[in-house]
Amino acid sequence: MAPAGDFRTLIALRAKKGELAALQELGEDHSVQPLLALDVGPVTSVDGLLDRVEEVVRQLWSFGRMTMLDATNTSTDARRGAAVVLEDLHRRLNTPTTLLQAESVPFVPVIDAGTERPQVAGIGRLVQEMGQGCAVRVQVRTTAADDVLLLLDDLQVDPSDLDLVADAGYVAGPDPFLVDDVLHVLESIQRHGGFRSITMLSGSVPKSLDQLHRWEQPRFEESVWQSVNSEAGGGVRFGDYGATHPVSGDGWPPKHISLRYSCADHWLYLRERVLEPAEETSRARTVRFVSSQLVTSGSFSGPDYSWGDGQLALAAGGGGRALGDLSKPVAFATSHHLAYLSEFAAA
Repeated sequence: MAPAGDFRTLIALRAKKGELAALQELGEDHSVQPLLALDVGPVTSVDGLLDRVEEVVRQLWSFGRMTMLDATNTSTDARRGAAVVLEDLHRRLNTPTTLLQAESVPFVPVIDAGTERPQVAGIGRLVQEMGQGCAVRVQVRTTAADDVLLLLDDLQVDPSDLDLVADAGYVAGPDPFLVDDVLHVLESIQRHGGFRSITMLSGSVPKSLDQLHRWEQPRFEESVWQSVNSEAGGGVRFGDYGATHPVSGDGWPPKHISLRYSCADHWLYLRERVLEPAEETSRARTVRFVSSQLVTSGSFSGPDYSWGDGQLALAAGGGGRALGDLSKPVAFATSHHLAYLSEFAAA
């Protein structure tokens, strides 16, 4: 089993159908640390969300990987805020599902630096009970370093049991000012002590794609991280948001099929309009067309690269099941990206 903090890259994903499907196909890869954000949408219940998250966390643990879980956005109701949601999940994961699965399943709680103090106290108690430490997520653009230091004092967790995640959000291009902001936050907070890990998290996938067919974009998140890591003298791990924008979309069914595919130095974007968006057969046909465009693009990593790549190759050849499901392109792209991050970590 990989101990907490033993990873080389981090991926922050929303706990949605496509992302969860990709994580279930991750297997025994201990180089990539999943951080799941438990966002509850207008038609999603907390209990329903926890059912799906519990299944994935158990499966990842069976492969020796603990999951970081961020419940910051699960509720605005103080009676069931982040602390209570994480406590509920902890209780579930301590309840055996079968006689053969009696082992309790740990996870690493994530606390946002902007969390209100009553929630901080609740999560702090859970961290002490679980004994796995926790991750502190700092929104670089909006959180003052002094506020983070106050939170660390309130948590009363030894820095050696803390994973620091400096979240820079969306990166639209090269940004030397953002590099300076991240370095300032890291330098200020590290006075608190030596952390178990330090990760810079960011993403350059735009919220919506505005072109058609196929085009490329540099992976700005990598270049910004490289600058931060170099200026910091090393030791800052890389994290990104997978194949999605850092901020959740509006939830409306898209009129296009889009695929965001990570490559060695760029994102490859493919986008085609669905002529009959209400019919699954039309969406499935468009997914197959987009997949064939990828496979013949020269940027395809091959069907054996990941589960998602295998599914994309299958779809390109006219196969695949339930391709009209809105979550399929995200699932395939996320699975590919998990393999990409594993390769990135080994470089």
